[in-house]
Amino acid sequence: MCEGHADSQCSSDDVRNVVPSILKVNHQWAHVTKTKTPCYFPRSDKQSPKLLWIGCSDSRILEGDITVARPGDVFVHRNIANQFFTQDTNTLAVVGYAIAALGVRNVAIVGHKKCGGVIFAYGESQDGFPERILPTEEEGAECYASSDTPAPVRTWLQPLANHLKQFWPKLTLEQAMRENVLLQVNNLFGMKQTILQWSGNQPVLVHGLLYDFTTGILENLTTVDIKP
Repeated sequence: MCEGHADSQCSSDDVRNVVPSILKVNHQWAHVTKTKTPCYFPRSDKQSPKLLWIGCSDSRILEGDITVARPGDVFVHRNIANQFFTQDTNTLAVVGYAIAALGVRNVAIVGHKKCGGVIFAYGESQDGFPERILPTEEEGAECYASSDTPAPVRTWLQPLANHLKQFWPKLTLEQAMRENVLLQVNNLFGMKQTILQWSGNQPVLVHGLLYDFTTGILENLTTVDIKP
């Protein structure tokens, strides 16, 4: 992974001031927002989101801004490289709660271009082959097969690397970004019967989207209709 070590770039004072600075700005923001838009903050104890967003943890991705959403519009789950595993109880709990308890009927699995997790998995997928396809600097070469990637991240991304391996050497990095999204949509669709049980046999739409944080544009790669 490539994000760098923030603690090596910041002084001790900078590190200690992060949260206090956020709290200070937060109070200012809350006051201004409440004054200008009194109805912005929800007053109901209930939430009725229309969309479940399963996205990447990347700090450059702000789903609220991307979807022009207000508080209560989008139920959110994020992880490294927007993975969906049927054995991951964390993600399953989010999906189950969103569909069964909140009545969500649209699920978006959202990947993004220049995703460090996909770039890493792309590099790992070429392990054992005589020649490697190296990403360009524009594609994110600094993320490629970093030796200091923590073991939990390697384990988390191994299923994706194994999946991408079957396409070598024809798969480009750009195509890998798309294939990652399609794979996760397929994983979710594989739980069709469980999802229909949660939804009371009501149709659920699963959307595979790809986001470009350099332009702010979302691209729809696929939409799958889960229905009885």
